[in-house]
Amino acid sequence: MNWAEVSKSKDMEIVRTAVHQLDPNERDSRGRTPIMLFVTNRMPLEGIKLLLERNVDLEAEDKLGDTVLKKAVKFKQVEVIKLLLEYEVELNSPKGILATAWNTARMNNAIADLLLNTKGAIRLTLASEEQCEVDYILYEESLENMCNMITDLSSPVLLHAIVNGYNWDDGPVPMIAALENSACEEITLLDMYELMEGDYWLEQDEEELSNSSWKVCWRSLAEKLTKKINLLNSRI
Repeated sequence: MNWAEVSKSKDMEIVRTAVHQLDPNERDSRGRTPIMLFVTNRMPLEGIKLLLERNVDLEAEDKLGDTVLKKAVKFKQVEVIKLLLEYEVELNSPKGILATAWNTARMNNAIADLLLNTKGAIRLTLASEEQCEVDYILYEESLENMCNMITDLSSPVLLHAIVNGYNWDDGPVPMIAALENSACEEITLLDMYELMEGDYWLEQDEEELSNSSWKVCWRSLAEKLTKKINLLNSRI
């Protein structure tokens, strides 16, 4: 009897025997623990509960850097995620918000919103009236009016949705307004940097920038983002 075989079994008597006879924190060649194998092989919830009762290490990482919570997110196992939360699985990562299960879940708003207690997480599911407000701002034809509306926002959730829904072909100015809004959270700043390809603009030399005020504005946004992100990280 080994964990690889047990994790594929749907016979609860086999599972019950294994959890009492085998090491509940054993690692396979890929660094996966039994609870990770149970999730990967879609063990019924009853079997997962049997293993959880054996004081398993929920914070272990495999060679991919995945925890059992990240596995459950990747395989969209909502009931398993809820069960792990009941067992007080760690939501945060010493590596920051980008290394959390919440960040892994962001392509699925409903799953990500189960993990909102993650430090730095933003609610991704919008109420209908919130979505209407976001759309109204994003479809405003006047960039000046758009900037004013972004400046007046006090909701980190709406700011995050605007940054991720913005048409970057419209230029950097509205995003500078978002950056300078005090409600703009770290994850929104990180998204903004990625969406605008900040590394690209920081790598441009002065000669390439000198012939275009538009390019200089993009570079300025990248620099301001970097400074603000670094400042936030220095306070952690």
